[in-house]
Amino acid sequence: MSQMTWTYIADDGSRHKVGLFHGDNTGHLLIYCNASIMVIDFSVTTTRNYSFFINDELCDIEVEEKEGKFSYGFKVDQITDTPRNRVRRRLIREEVRQTLVIGAIVLGVILIATWLIFRFYR
Repeated sequence: MSQMTWTYIADDGSRHKVGLFHGDNTGHLLIYCNASIMVIDFSVTTTRNYSFFINDELCDIEVEEKEGKFSYGFKVDQITDTPRNRVRRRLIREEVRQTLVIGAIVLGVILIATWLIFRFYR
């Protein structure tokens, strides 16, 4: 039986233990988070993806089969349209906008200071 565990640390600092059991002979699969079962699937013998929420964060587990061997991966899905990802994209846009405004102000101050220095020394 294959077993994997990951630790997901939420924004508030809480830790979540995500685990997976995958039967070698039967292919039965169980995914859990802390003490709660998130996914049960039977006879998993090919590559599959499983999605579930931890709080408001969408998480994915990939079960990949290559030449009869399985590998497992855990990731946080930041692309799919969820309320959390909409907030994340809005914050990123605001940060980019703020960076551009601050950069323009700094560039303006440098240009004005350079112009004043050249004008003063003529």
